[in-house]
Amino acid sequence: MTKKPEEPKQPTLYTPAEVANFFRVDPKTVTRWARTGTLNPVTLPSGHRRYHAKEIHELLQVGDALAKEDGGAGPAEEPRFVVTGRARAMLRGVVRDYFNGDIRAAISVLNEG
Repeated sequence: MTKKPEEPKQPTLYTPAEVANFFRVDPKTVTRWARTGTLNPVTLPSGHRRYHAKEIHELLQVGDALAKEDGGAGPAEEPRFVVTGRARAMLRGVVRDYFNGDIRAAISVLNEG
């Protein structure tokens, strides 16, 4: 019996609403991040934007590392990803805009989930 060649896996893509849910922001904020280059969306032929799961998960892990760096509670472990300037700026902007610069308030909201 001959083995069929494997079809290439399609990347997982998230809608703006799903990304907004991950970061606990409004979907319009996700659209603004795409317009400013903070996120790199894939634009579908219909004009809708989708976001690569890998990029979103990396940013979420960077956010966890930033929270620990800024005094958040949790077990001490080395971050698995290097915090890039763009990711750091985005996360700091969210803390500044939505939590008046209080990282502990942002962490407490994230831990409520």
